[in-house]
Amino acid sequence: MPHLEKWRNRIALVVDDSPSHCLAAVEYLTDIGFAHVYVAQDGKEALDILQTIEHVDFILTDLRMPGMDGIEFLGCLAKASKQYFISVMSEVPRDVLDTVQGIADASSLELLAVMQKPLTPESIYTLLKKSNPNLQTSNTIWPLFNFSTDEVSLALDAHELHFYFQPKVTIVNKKLIGFEALARWLHPIHGVLPPIAFIHHVEHGELALRFFYDLVGASCDMLKKLHPVAGGIHCSINLPVPLLDRPELVDKMQSIVEAKGIESRFIIVEVTETTLMSNLATSLGALARLRIKGFGVAMDDYGSGYSSMKQLSRCPFTEIKIDKEFVHDTVHRPKKLAILTSAISMSQRLNLKVVAEGVETEEDWNQLSALGCDIAQGYFISRPIPEEKVLAWIALWQSP
Repeated sequence: MPHLEKWRNRIALVVDDSPSHCLAAVEYLTDIGFAHVYVAQDGKEALDILQTIEHVDFILTDLRMPGMDGIEFLGCLAKASKQYFISVMSEVPRDVLDTVQGIADASSLELLAVMQKPLTPESIYTLLKKSNPNLQTSNTIWPLFNFSTDEVSLALDAHELHFYFQPKVTIVNKKLIGFEALARWLHPIHGVLPPIAFIHHVEHGELALRFFYDLVGASCDMLKKLHPVAGGIHCSINLPVPLLDRPELVDKMQSIVEAKGIESRFIIVEVTETTLMSNLATSLGALARLRIKGFGVAMDDYGSGYSSMKQLSRCPFTEIKIDKEFVHDTVHRPKKLAILTSAISMSQRLNLKVVAEGVETEEDWNQLSALGCDIAQGYFISRPIPEEKVLAWIALWQSP
């Protein structure tokens, strides 16, 4: 794999109280081509080193150390606004390692792997071969943008917000059944910007309703193009929960799909459980009306909130989308696998379609298949596709 060369002339930090383990790690990293490898005996010394150097590209840390241990050290790093590539070498229990992953997921830390001690040249080479250090810069640029509502409004006027479409396929036979519409900003200076750079402006405030109706219309336009070659597929769109308070919303959606010549059953609106609960009383009526009009209704990010079961019993959902936190790599995480198994079983008993988001590997796919999950969505199938390339993707997917 090509990435090993990209680590040459970079900076590493090894954190371990064992001199022999530190010596071995320094030797292996130097052989790969790291320009300098700093060494610390515990987390506090590592933090002191990080204060004195401009940057570090890779941190290899033990968890069990006297003084500041590895968990506390990672917690301190997580509070910083910098992104670090981290690898942990330890033999602690699996549930402790899941906590480490949780710290990374909730911050800008990128946990590359957990490696057994003692470290071997093969293990470190294999890890760095498949890890691209150049992703570090691209992943940290978005928070630097602070676009105003006026700027996003001008982007809407200039048709710079485009819709990409990510496929949803059945797990039992890999049949394409739909897409999710996702927004990207084709910025004239900064290039393609992901939703994190602008989404708060189009989910809340004065632009939200305008953007959502554009999304409904664009999804209908896409379905009209696709139905001749892939009949019966649907399009899922994210509906900001505050819009459910708008009395005209349901009728306006109905008028858009009718004007576009699309049946409402081919549009599925997704609402996130974390925001739905705070607006539940006023939202239930609108969701019920959407169902009566024929639209599908999905609970998005199932498992990421706190009142999922109560909402499932109250809301007229037709499907749930299980949050990627409980989908990717669950085969190695018993607790998350148990949650995934329970969610799929409960949803099936409620006659809800189950969509697993964040399917990134064949291992993820096989695990979902074994559990009887209905539908998969994620990078293992495809990244979001620009509108003009969707037909070509379908032809490739459906080819023998």
